[in-house]
Amino acid sequence: MTLETLFELCKDLELRQAKLYASLSLLLGDVDERIARFWEKMSTEEWQHYILVDFGRALCVETFGLNTDIFSDDPIGNTDLPPFPNVSIQEITNALQSHENKVNSGRISLDEGFEIAIAIEGSEADTIYMYLLSIIRQAIRESNQPYLLARITQIEKEMVSHVDGLIKATQQFSKDTALIRKAHRLREEHI
Repeated sequence: MTLETLFELCKDLELRQAKLYASLSLLLGDVDERIARFWEKMSTEEWQHYILVDFGRALCVETFGLNTDIFSDDPIGNTDLPPFPNVSIQEITNALQSHENKVNSGRISLDEGFEIAIAIEGSEADTIYMYLLSIIRQAIRESNQPYLLARITQIEKEMVSHVDGLIKATQQFSKDTALIRKAHRLREEHI
């Protein structure tokens, strides 16, 4: 897989997640205005992730070239990209498709919406996103643009805040204690 393919995959995942959260806002927002705003915020944050991936792609074009094979021990050029994480892209896309089908059916409860969000935020899709952030961070260092590192650090903090918002909303709007515990476990994964 090339770096370009990975960037396109990640952009697709972030876009699909943003759309999914926007759909949840439309489907579940009539329950409570605060719930609609919560799902809208989740969608907006996913759109921001999408934009960052596109920004990072532009940086990597200049630094590494997008034809770099991310699985190779000897990537093109003199780059040493970090090893690709042990994740199944097919499992990630299959799970997301399943969530989309459930939401697109239009028959979904608020707790099911939280269950989907928890599954998405705890999925290996975040692992791919964090991997790309590490490559973007490396591109920033190699291109001697250290002023951009603060933005990456801020994005990593925002990801924790994104999860914290999900935990808070689950606590506030769900009565399912098992679901609330599941949401809290996400925090441990994102520290």
